Amino acid sequence: MTSSIARKVIHSFQSQVVPDTQDYSLTAREKEILYGLVEGLSYKKIAEKYFLSISTIRTHICNIYEKLHVNSKSQAVAKVLKNSGV
Repeated sequence: MTSSIARKVIHSFQSQVVPDTQDYSLTAREKEILYGLVEGLSYKKIAEKYFLSISTIRTHICNIYEKLHVNSKSQAVAKVLKNSGV
């Protein structure tokens, strides 16, 4: 690869903006549940806190994972913490 092509590739990657958590179009309830995960709460504790069933929590979490483009609780929490500047 020539240096001019390498520069173009690097420039292309640098111009891509990493979206912020506000840009993921999470609902208010999904944000509450996500921050419950950040606080270290279990699904059961989150369900108790928001008066929801564990099944509903799981559904919200699947939607959160899809919107954040992650596959696990730890990845979701890491993404939130990274984007919040903590």
